[in-house]
Amino acid sequence: MNFDIDNKKERGWVLRVLDKAYPDGLDVDTLRRQLIDLRFLTSDVDIRGNVAYLIDKGLIKAETVGNFNFKREVISLTAMGKDLVDGNIESVVGVDI
Repeated sequence: MNFDIDNKKERGWVLRVLDKAYPDGLDVDTLRRQLIDLRFLTSDVDIRGNVAYLIDKGLIKAETVGNFNFKREVISLTAMGKDLVDGNIESVVGVDI
């Protein structure tokens, strides 16, 4: 099994799922559950690694919302991520849309 291809596909699905919530975002647990519902089984380690990769590429952003004990990390598309999903820019290496 080629894990690079699986990661590329998962990254593409992360962007597609976040596109449905755009301009809002989803917390990491909700994003993971959405991927599982789509029959794209993923571990917490895999999704966090792919989220970090997409942040580094500038396609998504992470923001901590809430205060005190009610903090959560929300992931959302950037304008560049939205353009990639919509087909307005050329493909990005490492992401299979």
